[in-house]
Amino acid sequence: MKLTAETCALIFDALEQTHDTIFITDAEGKIVYANPFFAELTGYTPSEAIGKNANILKSGEHTKEFYARMWNTLKSGQSWSGRFMNKRKDGSRYMEKVRISPVRDAGGSVTHFISVCHDITRELTFESRLAQGRKMEALELLAGQISHDFNNLLTIIIGAMELVKEDLKEGTTGMKMAEEILKISKESANLIKQLLIFASGQDTAPVVVNPNEVIKEAQVLFNRLLGRNIKVVYELSPDLYRVKIEPEQFQRALMNLAINAGDAMPKGGTIKIATSNFSAPPGGRLPLAPGEYAAIEVSDSGPGIPPEIMDHIFEPFFTTKPRSKGAGLGLSIVYGIIKQHKGDILVSSEPDKGAVFTIYLPKV
Repeated sequence: MKLTAETCALIFDALEQTHDTIFITDAEGKIVYANPFFAELTGYTPSEAIGKNANILKSGEHTKEFYARMWNTLKSGQSWSGRFMNKRKDGSRYMEKVRISPVRDAGGSVTHFISVCHDITRELTFESRLAQGRKMEALELLAGQISHDFNNLLTIIIGAMELVKEDLKEGTTGMKMAEEILKISKESANLIKQLLIFASGQDTAPVVVNPNEVIKEAQVLFNRLLGRNIKVVYELSPDLYRVKIEPEQFQRALMNLAINAGDAMPKGGTIKIATSNFSAPPGGRLPLAPGEYAAIEVSDSGPGIPPEIMDHIFEPFFTTKPRSKGAGLGLSIVYGIIKQHKGDILVSSEPDKGAVFTIYLPKV
């Protein structure tokens, strides 16, 4: 069936205006057409993409066998549907649902392929965040219950040992054992205190402040704790939104993030602390409630966070370090503090490009 020029123009306009990515390749995979939304999703303008092979979008996430099965299906003349983790021009990744269909000439030979792609990154991110949020809520509840019970027990133990010490002589074996028990009990009580912060089980007295002020006050501490081989740079927005926080707890959250970044760079590196105002629109790409936020970003030049542990980094007692280096509560405390202040914290990382933790606190 031959199409009129008017119908062809209508089809072309539809392709150009759709909010799904549509592109056409020849039989060898070279791009011959890309609609405007292709540029919005991938970062490649149609003029940049046309003439190049579609493998410019490959992220390296899929195996050779994956592509072999796809091409076997397409070369047999059938359509292929599936999901791709692809890579934008700037190197960032996105997930899309794709349907690729063969285009035949009058003789029935496959000459081209048309790909219709729908970006599902945000939906998957939202689902992942929802599942992660439910898991963290369960952990918070469990941590809170256990912490209160253990705290009560430790209070009894510490009180009892203080009484026992009154009947013991200095330098005796009994006194040494009592002092050791007290020391361990107090260390345990401090650990429980940290766990309560994660579980949002401590009272706070938040005040309205500019986060820049808290960061500036912490600069001396950053330099003292991180050592000479770690350089800390600051990019603080002069008109940053004011937020409602408990300054000491917020400072502690920043310190934990900085220490975590420093530990990831034993040979030295750079930590950047940057602030900015951020507006989260309805249906935006980040899983944030619509509104205005002060964004506080702590990034490092370390090796990055392995993808397989990304979903676990805020869990209490999860750590990749030796136990002698800590209990694995540093990031859990950060998570608890930010949630207690009605904020959110997101993390992104790429291998050998460091990690970026971004705190979002609602504007007041």
